[in-house]
Amino acid sequence: MSIKTVPPQRSFYHSAYLCQDLLDPTHRYRLFREKILPTLEKLRPQLESLYCEDNGRPAVDPVILAGVTLLQFTEKVPDRGAAEHIVFHLGWKYALDLELTYGGFHPTVLVYFRDRLEEQKAERMIFDGIVRLLVELGLVKKKGKQRLDSTHIVGYVKAMSWLECAMETLRLGLKDLKAEVGRKKRPEFWERLWVSYVQSKLDWRLSKTEHASRYRQCGQDMRDLLEWIDRNDPKLSERAAVKLLRRVFEEQFEVVEGKLELTTKRPSGAVQNPHDPDAHYADKGTKQWIGYKVHVVESVDPQQPIKKKSDPAEHFIIEILTTEAAQDEMTGMAEALKQEHAHHEITPQTMYADAGYVTENTLREAEQNGMELLGPTRPDPHKGAYNTDAFHVDIDKRQAICPQGKLSTQCSRIKDTYMGTEYYRIEWGNQCDSCPVQNQCTRSKSGRRTLVVGLRHDLVEKRRKEMREAGFSKSMHPRNGVEGTHSELVRGHGLRRTKYRGRSRVSLSHYLMGAACNVKRYLNLLAFQMRQTALSPA
Repeated sequence: MSIKTVPPQRSFYHSAYLCQDLLDPTHRYRLFREKILPTLEKLRPQLESLYCEDNGRPAVDPVILAGVTLLQFTEKVPDRGAAEHIVFHLGWKYALDLELTYGGFHPTVLVYFRDRLEEQKAERMIFDGIVRLLVELGLVKKKGKQRLDSTHIVGYVKAMSWLECAMETLRLGLKDLKAEVGRKKRPEFWERLWVSYVQSKLDWRLSKTEHASRYRQCGQDMRDLLEWIDRNDPKLSERAAVKLLRRVFEEQFEVVEGKLELTTKRPSGAVQNPHDPDAHYADKGTKQWIGYKVHVVESVDPQQPIKKKSDPAEHFIIEILTTEAAQDEMTGMAEALKQEHAHHEITPQTMYADAGYVTENTLREAEQNGMELLGPTRPDPHKGAYNTDAFHVDIDKRQAICPQGKLSTQCSRIKDTYMGTEYYRIEWGNQCDSCPVQNQCTRSKSGRRTLVVGLRHDLVEKRRKEMREAGFSKSMHPRNGVEGTHSELVRGHGLRRTKYRGRSRVSLSHYLMGAACNVKRYLNLLAFQMRQTALSPA
């Protein structure tokens, strides 16, 4: 598609002439036109780079598509509804500076527009444009305070058993290979596989024995097909469906001495449904889901004067990072901070987070980067009077004093190459032999206590000491607002259940939700300030 030129002259029936007196100065559509549309116009060079200069019929103006996309995510309107709004909704026409006679476009144009953003790795273009505006206005500080939390995203796929997943993957692989595998060179087992997996469905009433037999047979069929591809046409292995077939086979089966066996342990990122291999299973205590996880970073100003609950606050989303469902919070925070700095040169001085983000490693990294990480750290998982908190550990001297007042005799620095971690192992030697509380302190066969702590255990010990102080919980109050942001994204923008498949497309939708949320907050803040100015005495 080529780029359609913007007409330089407006007609008498333009919405700018006929609607300017219909909308109040504080109306959201008027503010969108005056404040947000110019920001989208600044993105025109980037948006036009997604299209060819002269190729085929003229495309819809990408700035209009960006505005429609932003409005539909702001008001939670589907593609078909957005296509109707752009024709019949006077407010949308005025907000996007369109002629009253503008005829609109087909709803699929919005799908193709999102496809272009995803294919060109421009998922966060609109989001970054809005954040850049907020930074220029001083509403987001480059070295301010932020709060962070994550929430789960349910994928747009059904939960499958391992047998269902394997059979569906094989079915998709067979359908993909049908056109490539000619009738003359098809394997002898092709017709049997086609009837068993493409033309038939799994009977849920199978007995346990029949289920196990069908599962093993499915694994054998997958193995036979993959071996035939490797032997007769290795180029087919580059196809996405064959790669997925091989991945699922390796995750669910293994070949031991030429015999097919079921794997006893599957990786955390195993395919749960072949229609979205990026949607993984995660277990977070009482919460289990198949999908993704999103980390939301929001600006916060604890020094801001207390307002009424109905008054808008100057808190805006700076980063909304989509990750795998099972990824830990520490990795998510590091990636979110990296993205902030890379795209906007934002480096927070203070970060409020919950216990999932506050560990020895994150405290050490925050200290190295000059950032204050505020949040509770998880307590020692071992209960009782003789857990790690009961010992006084001096990291600098590499020694510790036990609850009975005995000084340790040995400290070893251990490097675990398998786990990629380092730690100190502290021992008391034969002092434990005559200790009166030996049975309560240790359960080792030798009867001697060993203490394992991280290289910067002093940071964890310091934070746990701060947690016992009276003012610590009060100092953490600014973090609580991020829960309300999650609620706003879930209820107002549909964050909890994604309508898309694939991590890149899900990430694109989250960035559009973040941009829409920021636009809504900014326009509400502007309207509130304008009303306050009108009510204040001259």
